[in-house]
Amino acid sequence: MNNYQIKKVLNNNIVLCLDIQNEQECIVVGKGIGFQKSSGDFLGEDKIEKVYFRKDNKKINQYLDLLSRCDEQLIVIVEELINVMEQRFGNRYDEYIHIALLDHLNFSIYRLKNNVRVNNIFLEEFSVMYEKEYSFAQEALAMINEKLNIQLPEVEAGFITLHVHAALNRENASKSALYMQIINDCINYIEESVKQTIPNGSLERMRLVTHLKFALERAEKKQTLNNPILESLKNQLPETYQLAFNLSRMIENQFGLQLHDGEIGYLTLHIQNIITRLEEGRNYVR
Repeated sequence: MNNYQIKKVLNNNIVLCLDIQNEQECIVVGKGIGFQKSSGDFLGEDKIEKVYFRKDNKKINQYLDLLSRCDEQLIVIVEELINVMEQRFGNRYDEYIHIALLDHLNFSIYRLKNNVRVNNIFLEEFSVMYEKEYSFAQEALAMINEKLNIQLPEVEAGFITLHVHAALNRENASKSALYMQIINDCINYIEESVKQTIPNGSLERMRLVTHLKFALERAEKKQTLNNPILESLKNQLPETYQLAFNLSRMIENQFGLQLHDGEIGYLTLHIQNIITRLEEGRNYVR
């Protein structure tokens, strides 16, 4: 039975349809699915690869508006990337990525053509916090540049990582960006306190970034972390503990996330490890 009736052909591979059985509008994707088709035609099930934005007319309208402003080749590439993402990570992802990633890349290409530079100071942190997503994003960036014969800069891999991570975890990309901002502020705070720079690529810096990421997630979920050596840390490393405590208050005051005592204790250990390595002047693994 042909359940999908075309309402509008968007391009050769994407059509707006009415799901007859459920009486819902939706976006249907398939290779050549819109070729030589017209409004009112029915789609064969064998050509349908993906159906999304059911029960969400708002997103459908956003998507239709976006498609009208994007190059068709870019639209096809984004759908290819999402297919690869689905194969790599599984099919449980937020469908909004069809809009978010296309919109971001369309604007990125606009910036490139108009010589507008954008920095991503968190690129190294992304590669640690979201290792698998970042690896995929690097592949995606290479594919985009090759197929469109352009040269989007490496910083775009970081932004693609954000959108992929957000889709896979069904969260807003701005939340991941906020975590990166907090972590960057924390690193700056520590460096100012110890009056030294924590080298990029060092194992100690990467461990700190990873711990802070999970600490922020636990703080947001109001989860506590037991630390059996907390009192010992307070007594043996009073200055470092005070630094960690002050850092936790900075996070709370500026971002509204409260780190509990156990978390502050583990943060003390990470900071002390950094201080020790800086004092020893050892070479860092890069």
